[in-house]
Amino acid sequence: MLYSARRSLEDRVTELVMSGPTSIKKLHAQLQAVDSPLSLRAVYKAANQLVDSGVLLKAGKILRINEEWARAIRKHLAPVVSLKLAAGERMTHSFTSIAHLDAFWTTIAFQLEELEKDGQIFFYNPHNFWAYIPERREQENAYYSHFTDSKLHAFFTLGGESAADLEFKRSHQNQYLQIDTRNIPSLPRTDHITIMGDFIITVRIPKVLSARIDELYSSGNSISELLPILIKLYRTTFSSRFVLEHNPTKAKKLKKMLSTNFYFPR
Repeated sequence: MLYSARRSLEDRVTELVMSGPTSIKKLHAQLQAVDSPLSLRAVYKAANQLVDSGVLLKAGKILRINEEWARAIRKHLAPVVSLKLAAGERMTHSFTSIAHLDAFWTTIAFQLEELEKDGQIFFYNPHNFWAYIPERREQENAYYSHFTDSKLHAFFTLGGESAADLEFKRSHQNQYLQIDTRNIPSLPRTDHITIMGDFIITVRIPKVLSARIDELYSSGNSISELLPILIKLYRTTFSSRFVLEHNPTKAKKLKKMLSTNFYFPR
């Protein structure tokens, strides 16, 4: 158990990663200093088990705490180190699993939210299919609900006005989460964008996948009718990208573009 006298290798790996993002090789060196001999293979196995169980996230060679898991047991954990990116800097990660990309987005979004100063968050999704995937639905609903709980205002633009898009608007819009439905031709259909303060997250899915999702939504079917195919697409291996950039000028431009149809409380 974490921080107890009797800890498994997985517990010790988790404790070290809680101090900040790190690599498996660095973890191995730290663990060997107090638990020699310990094979690198054993550390890889423990880390992969933690990734599979949702405790850690892996992007490239770097491990970090899964913020969803950390929030669920926050009172038992030391504070998770927040991201720091200087103005003009960016970081990019590639994923072959959209599910892992989705979980990684949530972790980074929660950390950026702690840095958010103006209390306003903007989203743009061509279609928000993420909200309906069974293995992610509980976390997605909790995320949308937390705006009301935190009295934090969010402005969500969907790039379509199909029946399924309007279903999401009807079921999730409230005083703190406003939802607009309109196509914005200047924004690529592959890009799912989040703006928090001067930070921008872009989740970029493949063109073939975004085109297929557009095709499904344009059929006019309800989300329940689309869901079997959306789930299959979500679970298929695609190469997607996660880009985080600290760009005040671009963030301001995107906010202005997305603000057109929203009411901003004083």
